[in-house]
Amino acid sequence: MSILNKIRPEEQDFLEDFQEMVIYHIKQMQQCLFTAGKLFYGEEDRKEVQRCGRDVLESVILKECVGCREYKNCKFTIADKDKLGRIIEKQGGLSCADLKQCHPCKNGQDFIEEANQIYERELFMRGMRQQMVQMREIIGKQYIKAGQVLGDFFDGKLSYIQKDDQLCSKIKKEFDKYHLKIWDVCFYENPQKGRQIYLYLKKKRGSEISTRQAAALLSKVLKEKMIPLAQQKKLVKNGYEMYGFTPEEKFYVISGIRTASYEEKGKNGDCFSLGKIREGRYAAMISDGMGTGNDANKESKKMIEIMEEMLGAGMEEEVCIQLLDSIISFQPEKEKYATLDFFQLDLFAGTGSFFKIGACPCLLKRKDKVEVLETKRTAVGMNLSEKKVPFYRKKMESEDLLVMFSDGVLDCMPQNKLETSKHFLEEMDVVRPQAVADQLFDKITNMEGYEKKDDITILVLGIWDRY
Repeated sequence: MSILNKIRPEEQDFLEDFQEMVIYHIKQMQQCLFTAGKLFYGEEDRKEVQRCGRDVLESVILKECVGCREYKNCKFTIADKDKLGRIIEKQGGLSCADLKQCHPCKNGQDFIEEANQIYERELFMRGMRQQMVQMREIIGKQYIKAGQVLGDFFDGKLSYIQKDDQLCSKIKKEFDKYHLKIWDVCFYENPQKGRQIYLYLKKKRGSEISTRQAAALLSKVLKEKMIPLAQQKKLVKNGYEMYGFTPEEKFYVISGIRTASYEEKGKNGDCFSLGKIREGRYAAMISDGMGTGNDANKESKKMIEIMEEMLGAGMEEEVCIQLLDSIISFQPEKEKYATLDFFQLDLFAGTGSFFKIGACPCLLKRKDKVEVLETKRTAVGMNLSEKKVPFYRKKMESEDLLVMFSDGVLDCMPQNKLETSKHFLEEMDVVRPQAVADQLFDKITNMEGYEKKDDITILVLGIWDRY
C-alpha cells in the first residue's frame, strides 16, 4: 500500500514485518481449513459405501450353511455366489426359484428368508452410510471454500483496484472543504457488494465530524450512496486512522402476513420466518408441517430453525438446502416431515432466489401484471449433495409484490385455484403488503365454495429501491 511509503522508515519496517506475520498466520489457517476439508471429504469414504450382493451371500452362508448337515456335499461355488449376488442386487431380494436356478439346497426356505433379512438390513445401513458420506462431503466443501476465500484475498482475487488518481484528487478536495485531510485512498472490489473504499484520514481542526458525515461526502463525489463499515469508530479523530466505506444496500423489503389455524383455537401447523439474515441478504420462508396442530407445528418450526441457523452462520443458500435435504433423509420413513418454500433476495443486486421442497407456486405482481412462478418442486430426500440444487433465480424490480402461501390457501378453494388467486391479486389497487395479505385472505375465505381443509399462511413481500 502506498500508505507505507509515507511513513517513517522504522515504522515502515515494523508494519511490513507485521504484515508478513499476519499473512503467514492466515496462510497457516488456510492450510488448516483445507486439511479439515479433506478429512471430511475423502475418496475412501465414498469407496466404503458400496457393498455388493455377494457380501450378503457370504454372510448367509456363514450363518445358515456352516451348521447344516449337507454342508460338505453342498458347497457354493464362486460362480453361484456371483450369480445370486447379482440377482439380489437387481431384484432387491431372492425367491426359492432364484436359488434353485443357481444352486440346489434342501433348506432353501431358511436360506432365502435369512438372505432377504440381511439384504434389507444392508440396504438400510447402506443408505445411512451414504447419507453420512454426503453430510461429511458438504461440511468438507465448506471448510475448503473458507480456505479458498482466504487464499483469494491474498492472491488478489478480492482485488485491490489500481488507484484512480483523478478520483482520489476529487475525494481529497471535497474532504478538504470540511477540514478533513486524507493521506491515502485504497479501493477494493468485493464480489458481492461492489467497490469498497478505505480512507486514511484525520480531521484538521474545528468541530467533530462523524463517519456517517464522511460517508455522505464520499457519496457526493462518487454519485453512489456509501455508508461506513460496521464495527469501526463513529467519529473521525485528530490522528490518522483508516476508515472503511461500502455501498448501501440498494433494495429494502416490507412484509405483510396473514394466518389462520385449521382448528379455531388450535395451533397453526405452518411456520414462517422473514427478515435480514446478514448484511445484503433478506430471506423469507414458509414451512407447512404434515397435518395440523401441535405435531405439524413442531415439524415446520424445526425446518425453519435449521435454515435460520445455517443462513445466519453465513453458509451459502445452496449448501443450506443440501444439508437440510440430508437431515430430512436421515429421518425414519414413519416420521412426519414438513415442506419448505424458500426465497432469498440479494439486497445489493436485487436478484431473487427461489427453492421449494414440496411447496406450492408463488405469485409475483409487477405493475398491473401477475405472474405465477412455477418453480421446480423438489421432493423430500432427493440426495441434493450429489447434484446441482435446482434454484430458480429472477431479477426483482422496485415495487414488485411477491406472494408466498402454504398449501392450505389453495386447498380451501373449490376450483381454478392458482388462476383465481392470480385474478384476486390483479384486481387489487393497494401496494402496502399487509393490506394485500388481508384483502387476499378475505377474498379467498369469502368466496363461494370455500372450505377450510388445512392451516393457512399468506406472506406478502414488497420490494423497493432505496434511490
